[in-house]
Amino acid sequence: MDLHTAERQLQAAQRGGDVEALDALLHPRVVGAGPDGAIFSKEDDLESHRSGALRITNLVEESLDVQEDGETGLTRMVAAVDAVQGGTAVSARLRYTRLWVREDGRWRVLAATIVPVR
Repeated sequence: MDLHTAERQLQAAQRGGDVEALDALLHPRVVGAGPDGAIFSKEDDLESHRSGALRITNLVEESLDVQEDGETGLTRMVAAVDAVQGGTAVSARLRYTRLWVREDGRWRVLAATIVPVR
């Protein structure tokens, strides 16, 4: 699978709250930084979807840049996102920057940042 396809699979898993697919696409040691600056681990991310604390109701990609370089890759995406987080509805334009690594022929996210875009 190419990196573009992996990114799209990740977006679909986020939209659907598909914890199994997210588990497969996130590296065991993934570290992320959310729009509020909070740092989260793979288990934090999976648990937020599993418990329903985070439910993405709409994610519309506005732009996507994909760069592959051997066993590493980078995706930069801007998306309009509607979600329910901690029981509160939120809407934002967000920039997702993800560092991917390829292991055993499959891409997994090793690091991610999510920042608001105006």
